[in-house]
Amino acid sequence: MRRAIQASTQTARDEETGETGEPAESGDSERRLRYELIRQRLRQAIVEQRVAPGLVLLEGPVARVFGTSRIPVRKAFELLHAEGLLSTFDGRGYLVARPGQAVQPQRLTLDAQALGLEAGQATIHIPSESERIHDELEQSISIAMIFGRFQIDESVAMEHFNVNRVALREVLSRLVDRGLVEKSTYAAWRVAALTARAVNQDFELLALLAPAALRESGPRLDRDMLASLRRGLQGPSAPGVPDTQERLRLEQRVEQHLHGDFLARHPNDKLVGMLQQCQMPWLIHSTFSRMFPQSPNPPLTENCRQIVDALWEGEYERAAQALQDYLAQARKRAQLQLKVLAVLPETQLPAYLVRQT
Repeated sequence: MRRAIQASTQTARDEETGETGEPAESGDSERRLRYELIRQRLRQAIVEQRVAPGLVLLEGPVARVFGTSRIPVRKAFELLHAEGLLSTFDGRGYLVARPGQAVQPQRLTLDAQALGLEAGQATIHIPSESERIHDELEQSISIAMIFGRFQIDESVAMEHFNVNRVALREVLSRLVDRGLVEKSTYAAWRVAALTARAVNQDFELLALLAPAALRESGPRLDRDMLASLRRGLQGPSAPGVPDTQERLRLEQRVEQHLHGDFLARHPNDKLVGMLQQCQMPWLIHSTFSRMFPQSPNPPLTENCRQIVDALWEGEYERAAQALQDYLAQARKRAQLQLKVLAVLPETQLPAYLVRQT
């Protein structure tokens, strides 16, 4: 079991560093380029009047469109505001309006189309320091959660990953948003406790909010994504790939969507934020799957198929009910997996994770 845990952490490190073991190069220039690209693309869309006057721009949704964290989006907003293309108002975010321009705030779903972008213009593919370290840090924290309470030593973590404080805090802030790290105003960064109570609380919130969110998100989901998932869940295995392996990958892929993309299209950003913090169930399953060989779970696979079929057919009430059934099955699985994780012998963790007594 100890070797399985260590291998799980090492896999993430290898994927980030490559065969040579050297970290991917990225620095301040790339961070500057990231917010500058966002600024340029938004500026051009606003100047060419491809964005509705009065559109309310929020950091989180715009960051999701561009595939970045909020930090470069925040900087791009500040520059556009200084240039006079965005205005502040009595509410969250910025308005697409020049100073003194009379417009009514328009709170629309913020996607590439609303921002006046072509699909290919949206996501920014520039590696950053925070992206380079994200997966390894997330996996180390997810393993530490199994063994109790830990504090994250910033200085040691910066040295471990060879990054500056800004990049480290960017990743930690994203993990706070997902409920994996805790941070109050003056306190240190702490690993959230993985307890049966915390897991049950997440499932209770998901049962109340996720089906309702899926009803609203369903009509906004990408049809190509749904078609791909539907073919995989209904079709035969690919040539040369055992059915169990392919089904397991599909099950995990759909479940990841159920904890993310399927619900993220809801127009209520506060609701989406609450759902994104309910990550304990997915964390348990993904951590358990990395440590131990898995087999497909027929009831859960069937639940996933029913959800995807209903979404594809536009029957969003049926999709919501199938999601409710999925959550009930996933809760039973999480309880069993949590019992196994609770008796694992503690492994050696990175030095930046300091046990709290």
